[in-house]
Amino acid sequence: PNIIFGQITLDIQATFNGKSIAKNTWYKTVKKDSIQFKKIQFYLTDFNIKTIENNIIFFDDSNFLIDVFKSETLKQELKEIVTKNIKEISFNIGVKDSLNTIGALAGNLDPAKGMYWSWQSGYINFKIEGNSPSCKTRKNKFQFHIGGYKRPYKTTKRVYFKVENTAKKSITIHINISDFFNQIDLKNENKIMIPGEKARKIAEMLPKLFSIDD
Repeated sequence: PNIIFGQITLDIQATFNGKSIAKNTWYKTVKKDSIQFKKIQFYLTDFNIKTIENNIIFFDDSNFLIDVFKSETLKQELKEIVTKNIKEISFNIGVKDSLNTIGALAGNLDPAKGMYWSWQSGYINFKIEGNSPSCKTRKNKFQFHIGGYKRPYKTTKRVYFKVENTAKKSITIHINISDFFNQIDLKNENKIMIPGEKARKIAEMLPKLFSIDD
């Protein structure tokens, strides 16, 4: 039979132009900005797997808070019955809209994790902080806190990836942070801390940072 009991391991790898990202290490963007990172955190939630038979397996409690500088968050598990015949995996970059308004939650969604503004503004889906001499700010800081769940400024994005090797027990999810900075002019754009049009625009490009290994 096609059904096997077990789990799928998710292996999240963050890179900058193909190199692993380390804290307080200098990197150079395509726009020749020198940057270093203090924080890179984001939510990956609401995982689904589609089988070759077009059945969809929902992982209801798959709300993962990924912290690039905490290795224990870079391995996650989808624990349930999984099928060998995986055709596609999909997930949200960010927290699904309905979870923004139901009050204090536990686990990875606990406001104490520092990824929640308020019921009015909801969750920070994607947070990236660091410094660059290009930023004429205090201590040359840049801070991008991308969130917002209300129209027209929703920022949670759903991504879909085909899985070629259908019997896989582990799936590697890549995020290439350099692509984020290829599209930002740090001299003029270095602080987004509230929902709105700027956050929405940045959220539009987040799916392009992600890919998976087959």
